[in-house]
Amino acid sequence: MTDVEGLAALEVSGGTEPSPDPMIVTDPRLQAELIQAQKMEAIGLLVAGVAHELNNPLASIVAFSQLLRTDPQLPEDLRRQAEMLVQEANRTRVIVQNLLDFAQARPPERLPTDLRPLVDSVLVLQSYAFGKGGLEVVVDVPTDLPPILVDRAQIQQVLINLTVNAAQAIRASGVGGTLRIAARTARAGNGTDVLRIEVSDDGPGVAPELADRLFMPFVTSKPPGEGTGLGLSVSFGIVSGHGGTLRHEPGPGGVGSTFIVELPLGVDAGADPSPAEGGFAGLASAAIGEAAAVEPAEPARTTSASASATVDPSSQPPIRVLVLDDEPAIREFLSRALRRAGYEPVLAPTGAEALEIIRRDPPDAILCDHRMASMNGTEFHDAVAAASPELGRRFAFMSGDVLNPELRTFATSRGILLLAKPFDIATVGRTVAALLGTEPAS
Repeated sequence: MTDVEGLAALEVSGGTEPSPDPMIVTDPRLQAELIQAQKMEAIGLLVAGVAHELNNPLASIVAFSQLLRTDPQLPEDLRRQAEMLVQEANRTRVIVQNLLDFAQARPPERLPTDLRPLVDSVLVLQSYAFGKGGLEVVVDVPTDLPPILVDRAQIQQVLINLTVNAAQAIRASGVGGTLRIAARTARAGNGTDVLRIEVSDDGPGVAPELADRLFMPFVTSKPPGEGTGLGLSVSFGIVSGHGGTLRHEPGPGGVGSTFIVELPLGVDAGADPSPAEGGFAGLASAAIGEAAAVEPAEPARTTSASASATVDPSSQPPIRVLVLDDEPAIREFLSRALRRAGYEPVLAPTGAEALEIIRRDPPDAILCDHRMASMNGTEFHDAVAAASPELGRRFAFMSGDVLNPELRTFATSRGILLLAKPFDIATVGRTVAALLGTEPAS
């Protein structure tokens, strides 16, 4: 009996002796897989927690490296080194965001997504693993392909599963090889326009006895400890849920494998494409590299990349911006960035101190961290809005997880701008300008 048949037998009355307690799993293989699934869930929570904790120090590294790079007194040779520091900090930022996207459990949200940045994020996330074993990666994904309406994290998971399988197949050959990712628009068999993604390898290929069961749960040719047999079945379900198809084709002469994903083009494909409950209230993201940290959905209020973020330093009275963050380095950077933009920063490490400042001398705008040890950001905003509804509308949350459903719902319902950590100097200035109404909302 195969593993899949054994699993089916557990679910069919009369197919096998029922367990005395339906909650008790007696099949050793299924029990092992359930334990493995629980471990993977725990690892996902751990990864997400580590990524969140990395975001604050990473925000400081990005911020101060940019301050160094833009210091007019910095010698040219040190300026080049500061530029390298910015690039490496940005590379780390992308990796952390990819970890959050992959590990975070959240409701599916289908948004227009460009494929090439998504493929690049997968390769960055696995660059270390792909650098071993004589594996060469070739990417043939044009940057001008039409966007697809997908849940970014789910399709990223599909691409990770397919590329990991391909890399493991190549390493199993012991002689190295090539992993190829290609994409183009095409016409599917049912006449619909699709985006076709092909992930190919020149490894040993799929054994004929597994070909018909390749997308069934727990079917795997990998040795124990190297795979659960769930990756392809999960990927198949994700692609099907998007109204697409996933299939396997053997390579030329039976050497290697190609997995083909076809995702429909157009907004009427798949499930409801609208973002959850109103979308984003607004999102400002640091644009300091080729890959965006997040992909916002039609913000109701956001910042303009082209408008000036500075104010007249001679204006009276000075425009005061309250910064509430329990990280000293973040407060220090924002103080410098705001002064450079012509604002007067007012710093507070706790919500209680910030509320005292508001009662004594209200600021003109507020930048507030979302996750703090004592009073959290949402509690602080409720207190601010109760004391001054107008000031509650000149309020932005700073967070390393702007896709957090609870935060996004809270921000959407109150029209609060979201400032994604880590951020750069220009983004801070544009965000404050948008809060004050000195820069048009786009």
